[in-house]
Order: sequence, then C-alpha cells, then structure tokens
Amino acid sequence: MKNSKLIIFTIFIVAMGVGYISLAARVFVPVCYTQDDFFLYHMVTPEALKWTPRISSHWYFVGQTDEGSGLKWNEIVFTNINKNEVGTLVEQLDTWINDYPQRRETMSVSADESNGLPEIRVIHYERDRNK
Repeated sequence: MKNSKLIIFTIFIVAMGVGYISLAARVFVPVCYTQDDFFLYHMVTPEALKWTPRISSHWYFVGQTDEGSGLKWNEIVFTNINKNEVGTLVEQLDTWINDYPQRRETMSVSADESNGLPEIRVIHYERDRNK
C-alpha cells in the first residue's frame, strides 16, 4: 500500500516537473498565429501591427522573445505576393512606418524568400523596460 502511494506520488512530481519545464521553455519558441486566433491576436499582437496595411490576401503573425536581451519582436508576414510588386509594396510599407503617428515605435520592413516565393515582413521591436 505504501509502495503504491509512493510510486503515484513520484510519478505526479515528475509529471509536474516535466510540465513546468516544457511551459518555461515554450516562452522562447516563436509563436505563429493568424488573425482568426482570437486570444493570441488580441493579447500578443502590438497595436502597430494591427494597423499595418494589408498588402496581400494571405498573412500571418509571428511573436518571439530573446532570452538574454529582453528584446521582443512581433512580425506580420505577407505571402502570396507577385515578385514584380515586391519593391513597390516594400516602399508602401516603409512610407506607412515613417508616417506612423507613434514615433517611439521601432519597426522595419524586410523582403525575403521562402521556398522560392517572396515574403514581406513588417517587424515590430520592443524592449523589456526592466532590463
């Protein structure tokens, strides 16, 4: 009887430890989500990215935190873009960033390729004020 209680207690403690470690490590893994993910969109997405002009019919968000520096960055990634329009769309987003009313916001635009298809990212940077 005592042995079975000890085994169950040990399994419970080990399971709690594994659960805690996996949750703690998940903080530093990029989170991908869409605007349809109600809670993530409203809790994680900065206002600047919510107001970013939608230059494509396909987009998703990425949120990530750097452990040591306290830097947090969120991105809106536009896909399904015509290669001939990339330069024009990047200029349009750069103009929007330069005209954005909250001048204290740090943002940038980058054009990349993923699997041979163009992507445009608007990246919003935020530093932890405690670091």
